[in-house]
Amino acid sequence: MATRNDFSPEQWQALRNAPQLVALATAAAGNSGLFGSLSEGMAMASTIAETLRGQQPLLKEVFAKDEMKAAQEQIKTSLKSVTDRASLNSYLQKAATDAVQAALSALTAKGAVADADAFRTMLTGIGEKVANASTEGGFLGFGGERVSEGERQFLAQLNTVIGTQHA
Repeated sequence: MATRNDFSPEQWQALRNAPQLVALATAAAGNSGLFGSLSEGMAMASTIAETLRGQQPLLKEVFAKDEMKAAQEQIKTSLKSVTDRASLNSYLQKAATDAVQAALSALTAKGAVADADAFRTMLTGIGEKVANASTEGGFLGFGGERVSEGERQFLAQLNTVIGTQHA
């Protein structure tokens, strides 16, 4: 089992930031509105809670309070240059897939097969939970679709990156 100390600062940053970037990119792809965004945030929180109750020490380190705060600050700082919604969606999707690719490459390079498999499962779980957390395109929670076309496209892109990074 790998720990934070096994990774360079850049590798750790990718591992730490990838889950939050996946959640943000999925949410932004869906355009859920206020109530949908709240549901999507709760979906991420449930994944964190499940992970902290799990048996993967590396994932517990990723979701440690200080690490999550550092990831949020870094992501927030990187978003300051984004000026419109279309740019935000593109930026978040690229940042998420880049972080996922870097994180999985780092895990593979360290020979941490169990950790890499758990990380893949956790990332796809985040994407699926966030995408399914609310309906898109309805009115006051009625109508619409569970997973929007934008979310489906991002999840397909994410699954491609995760699949191509499989050891």
